[in-house]
Amino acid sequence: MSRVHRTREQWRALIAEFEQSDLSQKDFCEPRGINPAYFSQRRMELQREVESNDTGFALAMPQSVKSQQTLQLRVGQTELVLPLSVSPRWVAQLVKELSA
Repeated sequence: MSRVHRTREQWRALIAEFEQSDLSQKDFCEPRGINPAYFSQRRMELQREVESNDTGFALAMPQSVKSQQTLQLRVGQTELVLPLSVSPRWVAQLVKELSA
């Protein structure tokens, strides 16, 4: 396996994609040529960064039981409501653009 350098944003997008999938970590990593142990390590490192940084990832939760067709993202006073059908890659790109 050849090494591929990924940026922090690319790792975040991959992790978001993994978390949206129903795949095991091994099944997610294998077709992408990623060592599952390294993936796990990067995932933990980024999670620790988020926990120590107030401007990290936003908590995402369905609005209510009857409106589970949307996803609500809140960061401070800002709120964004998205359909659950939105692509995780699109959300990752949006977050990347907003943080620039």
